Amino acid sequence: MKSVVATTYGGPEVLQVVDAPPPVAAENQVLVRVAASSINPLDWHELRGTPYVVRMMRGLRTPKPSGQAMGSDVAGVVESVGAGVTRFTVGDEVFGFGSGAWSELMVVGESGLVPKPAGLSMADAGSVGVAAITALQGLRRGGLVAPRTWGPGEVEPMRPRVLIIGASGGVGTFAVQIAKLLGAHVTAVTSTRNLELVARLGADDVIDYTTTEVTRGIARFDLIFELAGNRRLRDLARILTPTGSLVSCGAPKGEWLAPLTAPAKLAVASLLSRRTYASFLAKRDTADLQALADWLANGALRVVVDEVYPVDRIAEAVAHGEAGHARGKVVVTV
Repeated sequence: MKSVVATTYGGPEVLQVVDAPPPVAAENQVLVRVAASSINPLDWHELRGTPYVVRMMRGLRTPKPSGQAMGSDVAGVVESVGAGVTRFTVGDEVFGFGSGAWSELMVVGESGLVPKPAGLSMADAGSVGVAAITALQGLRRGGLVAPRTWGPGEVEPMRPRVLIIGASGGVGTFAVQIAKLLGAHVTAVTSTRNLELVARLGADDVIDYTTTEVTRGIARFDLIFELAGNRRLRDLARILTPTGSLVSCGAPKGEWLAPLTAPAKLAVASLLSRRTYASFLAKRDTADLQALADWLANGALRVVVDEVYPVDRIAEAVAHGEAGHARGKVVVTV
């Protein structure tokens, strides 16, 4: 089968499309014939082996195991199932995420997949996994949950005010929509060319970071969802409510200490404050994937695709995603 691998650490130029033996589904695993995947920061951090702590898990000098396929998000058709799999049968259309998605075939744990909604294209489904789960779980980590129904005579409180920094990227485009679905008043920060996009996604207020520095304003937010990783903690704290939350999914640039010290600073600040400061990494969760599938099925959530590349142009796709200017997701078709 065709598979994308990297036998050394480096940029997109070290990626190779090779012929590889097909994997076999083991117990509780599903073999998926991949139709589409996408590009995530997780992928290029693994590719470069940065921050260097990544190499403690993947190999100090070269990535291990050698020849392992790359890629996380997946949408495709079930080819076979291993022993113990009860939720899927051959021919089912599915999406989710795992490891080795930039291949014609990949093996995924049953818990990492859900049925693909009938009206959702494979390209859109292959864009959902990591980014949408990160958006949903990150907002929940900051205390944003679905609003309850208020009975007669009850006074509904003001909607929580959420600030999303980096609103036009892969995670950001999902976060704007999900925050609205969870009942928030959303302020989105993005660049000039993306103002209209995030407004169409449902943002109540849109701030152009090229002309306005949000941390110098007078507005206060119950939750700041920071996806860019380029603002100082003390500046963000200035615009939080006294019991608000800051959830950061974007790490500062750096190959050594910066990506490691930033989460530590947030943890210490949280201990010393009534506010919540948290660095966040998403976890695979079947119920959350299903919640996303339900929203996608009824049109409440939509996917923003910047560009679609065939797998033979995977290096270009990764370079485009890593440059940081994509609007929504960069898709790879297999």
